[in-house]
Amino acid sequence: MLIISFDAVGDKELDTIAGLPNCKMLISQSTLHREISSVFVTNTYPIHASVVTGVLPRDHKLTSNIAPFPSKHPIWRTKEAEIQSKTLWQAAKEKGIETAAVLWPATGESKSIQYNIPEAHPLEKQSQITANMKSGSKILQLKMFLRHGKLMDGLKQPCLDNFATACMADLLREKKLGLALVHLCAYDSLCHDFGKESSQVEEAYESLDRNLGILLEAAGDDEDIIVFSDHSQRDVHTVLTPNDLMLQLGLIGYDGIQYQPIENGAFIECCGGSAFLHAESLPESQIDVLKSAISNSEGFRRFISEEELGDAGIECAFGFAAKDGYCYESYGPGHLATHGYPLDMDNYKVFYLARIKGAQKNNVEYGGSLLEIAPLAAKQLGLELFN
Repeated sequence: MLIISFDAVGDKELDTIAGLPNCKMLISQSTLHREISSVFVTNTYPIHASVVTGVLPRDHKLTSNIAPFPSKHPIWRTKEAEIQSKTLWQAAKEKGIETAAVLWPATGESKSIQYNIPEAHPLEKQSQITANMKSGSKILQLKMFLRHGKLMDGLKQPCLDNFATACMADLLREKKLGLALVHLCAYDSLCHDFGKESSQVEEAYESLDRNLGILLEAAGDDEDIIVFSDHSQRDVHTVLTPNDLMLQLGLIGYDGIQYQPIENGAFIECCGGSAFLHAESLPESQIDVLKSAISNSEGFRRFISEEELGDAGIECAFGFAAKDGYCYESYGPGHLATHGYPLDMDNYKVFYLARIKGAQKNNVEYGGSLLEIAPLAAKQLGLELFN
């Protein structure tokens, strides 16, 4: 089985890519599930963890892309150990099935993936090569960098997707894989940098379709294929930095470079379309003052419900969501498009398709959840996934 992530390509964008040759062909061979619900908080790492475990972030514990405290040098939660529920690749190892992953989130230092080129984010003063060598399969990565490194231009897109695709295509041809996972994120990156209506986004669509064709050819006609999108994107005209309010009220420090915690332990975790007040020792009266100030601030849409916080696995004083066109970031200027909004946003659904044995071809179904993917994959592969 080959599982492909089309990062940020929402259900609405599917209408565009469905007309491209390789996507069109695969859809004709598959059951396509449209208007699917994602997982809140709608950010890449928690969702990908849910896709490979079949459970919500409250259960697998990977609740955000990065460590919560706002830092100019964020620490990404890239290690496999961040996921505290059984994954498809761990279940595959129990069955003696070989697995490969290329740029898949939260696979760093995996003990279960035999061929691993993880999505590694360097720490401050650490090189990208050092980060990857520490996190993944050393010999494999050196071989692939030597073989396909010319496709890369740093981490720029769609060059990085082209590299990831070439690596996975080689693994599919050369190894006896039972499970393969690849993360393609050109659309997400170019939307963030240039906005959803930019010419660069058209380049991302073409890149996704071209790379899909390469992967399908390498996998062969008999390989089970699942393609999914993790979240959608929203254009942003105004970036909000709510920790500035905390700074004005003396509830957080600033050293001229980044925010600094003080004794009250309070800060606002910014996740794009939503944000969360962490306040370990603030008195209730001060929390009420903050809540009132935020509810009257520009771009505020609503507070996050207790049920949503529970599903997201986020323990906080309260959470709040931005209006369309606004987003919350720790530092400006931020992105021109982003995600992280609650699931009730208009045109914010996702999709997945499955070309698997026993599934109808050229069939479209509506509704459902990304949580369906893990049990579907486990059933096809004969894995025991007890989550």
